[in-house]
Amino acid sequence: MGTENWYSPFAAGGQQNTRQSEVSQSTFAEIGMERSGPSLGAAGPNRRFVQRVSVLAWTVAATVSISLFLRLPTVVLTLNVLGSPMSIRISETTVIAVFIALLTASGTERAIRTHPLFAGDPLGHEPENGGHTWLFWGLPAAVSILAVLMAPVVTTPLFQAGTALLSGGLIAIILFNLYATADRESSGYRQARILLNVLSYTAALALFLLVYQTRTRSLLSGSLIAATAALLAVELLRDITPRVNVVLSYAAVVALVLGEAAWALNYWPLSGASGGLVLLLIFYLFVGLARHALHEGHLSRKLVLEYSAFAILALVLIVLIGPGL
Repeated sequence: MGTENWYSPFAAGGQQNTRQSEVSQSTFAEIGMERSGPSLGAAGPNRRFVQRVSVLAWTVAATVSISLFLRLPTVVLTLNVLGSPMSIRISETTVIAVFIALLTASGTERAIRTHPLFAGDPLGHEPENGGHTWLFWGLPAAVSILAVLMAPVVTTPLFQAGTALLSGGLIAIILFNLYATADRESSGYRQARILLNVLSYTAALALFLLVYQTRTRSLLSGSLIAATAALLAVELLRDITPRVNVVLSYAAVVALVLGEAAWALNYWPLSGASGGLVLLLIFYLFVGLARHALHEGHLSRKLVLEYSAFAILALVLIVLIGPGL
């Protein structure tokens, strides 16, 4: 990692690390920071971050466009699971979705690594916060997969081009907001966090609807929904506590609950829209409870009653309105 993006944090005693004196003031100017700024993210993204986001956004847009014309033979895998056969279709859409998810995760990693909190030092050592940049992968990967799945729905070439460009632009917006939430002391943290929360719940709903409407075997659909819930739960919980193992534990619980709920809902005569909304409701409730538990350290009886009342009201509305969707 080059020295133009190195930041050495203050020592516990209030004095700067001695290695920081080796970095010139012009070096800090290159990355858009001041030596004594109020927070690491106050000056905004640096030039290297902007360049990497631009490359990733255009790459995602190009990949979505290519997915509309790529034709690969469909491979059907037949497995014997729990005493009954199960078929898994691997089409060009599946291949492109996996590819673009890995591509987006890699691009997100390179972009977030330019943030002073995650840049490390000139010797290649990990930053003091552990450098857990993989916590930022979930939302960009989920949105890129969603773009590949939704692109074939659009039929006219003009709208297909617009969908590809929109997907790249959305990835860029997400990455800029992820950068803003890397440092809780940055001036735009609160606004960025709200937008990321909205996008995370929207992506969850869209993916839940797409998976639930397929009506595939519960083992497959439940696993896909659980994986989606885990990715997005990590994004929604990652900045509440620095304890990564705790975040992963709560995200795993959310994923397990969503997987079990999808398994149970497959036996109910619900429409695709109703099933997706019920899954979103469960996801929202458990992520909300997890956020409060991580933030406050415990769950009060009043909070549980409030969430329970909200869940009952939402379920009634879904049962009454859902069949007409």
